Amino acid sequence: MESHWYIHQMEANYHVPDLFRYCVNSFIRCVKEIPQILVMELQNHVNYKTLLRPTIYSTNKDDLLALLHKKRDFIVHRGMLELFSDGMVGTTEGRGVKIGIPFRVYPNESSADAYERFKNICRQDRVIRGLAGPDCDSWPCIVRYWRIQEFKELDLLDLTVTAWRKVGSVLSELVELLGGECLDLSLSCRHDPDRVRMMEFSQAEFFKEVDGIDINATRASSPS
Repeated sequence: MESHWYIHQMEANYHVPDLFRYCVNSFIRCVKEIPQILVMELQNHVNYKTLLRPTIYSTNKDDLLALLHKKRDFIVHRGMLELFSDGMVGTTEGRGVKIGIPFRVYPNESSADAYERFKNICRQDRVIRGLAGPDCDSWPCIVRYWRIQEFKELDLLDLTVTAWRKVGSVLSELVELLGGECLDLSLSCRHDPDRVRMMEFSQAEFFKEVDGIDINATRASSPS
């Protein structure tokens, strides 16, 4: 499905607000159009009224899919989809967040720009620098979460995957009713969501710009 491709585009553009929002909007459009396309393609089938139509219209009874349909109408008729963003800053050693503190990442702000704000805070507040900044074994990172008002407890990327599987389940049921085999909805090609939400930055650059220390030169001059 086209919506599958947009999930991967959301992953690739997760830290760039305008591109991420465009991908979300496009995903929502796809999700709404799928039942409409199914109706057009199957309405003349002999079992349409008895078997196929009830399956297709079951998407209207699902709270998440019904909400996304309304979101699509809002986008078309009234403008931009409102998204919420939050996150944390801290350090990693390549195995998730080692130390992190809550940090506001604004919806119209890239994660890279938010990181620049964090570095500026560290220059001015040595307590924050010591608490959330890197040491010689770690490097800086930002973890970001996108949300919508109605499902604030869930990250939007997880929400779209759930919606994709719900629509996929309907398609799979239709395929089986028509004599085919059920569809694979494992989405095994999905990237690790924890890695997608995390953006990592240079340890050496942080030490140089925040602490005024060239750690590469320091390491080079240290005795082996």
